[in-house]
Amino acid sequence: MHFLLTLFNLAWITPLVKGSASTNTTARLGPLNAICTQKLYDLDISSYNYMFQNVQDNANMTYLTKLNQEYVGSFPYGSNFTDMYEAGMMEVTGTYAISGTLCVPLSGEKNASNVQYLIHGIGYDSSYWDFAVDDDETYSYVYASAAAGIATFRYDRLGTGLSEAPPEAYNVVQKPTDVAIAIKFAEMLRSGEISGKPYTKIVLLGHSYGSIQSQALTALAPTAVDGVVLTAYSANATALPLWWSSTAYTTASLVFPTRFFPTDLTNAYLVTESIWTSQLNYWYFPGYSQTIADYARATEQPVTQGVLFTIANNITAAPNFKGDVLVVTGAQDWIFCYSNCYAVPPNSTYPNIPAYAQELYPAANHFSTYLPENTGHIVNLHYSAPETYQQMLQFAEMVFTSST
Repeated sequence: MHFLLTLFNLAWITPLVKGSASTNTTARLGPLNAICTQKLYDLDISSYNYMFQNVQDNANMTYLTKLNQEYVGSFPYGSNFTDMYEAGMMEVTGTYAISGTLCVPLSGEKNASNVQYLIHGIGYDSSYWDFAVDDDETYSYVYASAAAGIATFRYDRLGTGLSEAPPEAYNVVQKPTDVAIAIKFAEMLRSGEISGKPYTKIVLLGHSYGSIQSQALTALAPTAVDGVVLTAYSANATALPLWWSSTAYTTASLVFPTRFFPTDLTNAYLVTESIWTSQLNYWYFPGYSQTIADYARATEQPVTQGVLFTIANNITAAPNFKGDVLVVTGAQDWIFCYSNCYAVPPNSTYPNIPAYAQELYPAANHFSTYLPENTGHIVNLHYSAPETYQQMLQFAEMVFTSST
């Protein structure tokens, strides 16, 4: 059983959780225009997971690379990867220590019954939503939300930041576990277990893999949230294996030996091999600051091979979700659009690739897209971020003030 950790903002903190992904880094608790409370939640989670066989959490990079080759080689026509490495599915239960942060506007909330719920993607922890270098708030969505009078709740996904990093990097830390955790926190926000008061309106925002989880949440628990913003996302997942194979993921303790240690993370916890492979997939030059990109690289968080193997699995429609949907994807997103999100067939009824996600939401109250120009996959960290944030906040306001 893990202890409960509560901290308050207007300070910087040092991680205290043994076995967390970031064991020797410091992270900002929140912007100065918000009152932020951080807790370590012990969540009892049950998920129906893919079971991998003939894999080793502490195999060397030669073996891990071999697994990557065989997995990527299984697309699109299939191979013997499933026969060799998957043994069906099984219910997995566990108690996981997850670090979550609630930030309430310092000047007061417009409506204390509303909240934005934020899920980060691969390569980051929840500081993605409160990204700041030298106290520059330009890229902090938490700051922009607090300035707009809206509270936010974010958490470090399992295996990142201050959250627990289980040694089982295949059968535990994978997409179904992450989705179950996301649903659990949504239920806790609704019931009042996070802030001590129930939230009647919740807008869910995801980034990349966080959007994949968010979409799954709306399919599996359609009344858990009232609106969803899927950033760095499209309904086409066929490029995902190409993305992470070209990113050349490598054991985290080999790439960042002063930040990640074999005693804390098994070898199947991975990070991008170099800043150049990161640029290929995440950034669109010259639409970003190199200082921001360098800081993102210096603070990169690991992802398990189990997540990478399951990230594109079981993406299904959310026919019972009746809330509002906004998809925000950079016009030059490489992962979901091959750097041109307007490259739709001449006879398409959709104006851009992200708009195809509307097919996943046949009962949505309102569906729209926003494509910031000169922007790659890391939507929040390009120069376009301030304008993008205004679009996201306007959407949240629409959901919050809707009578439905």
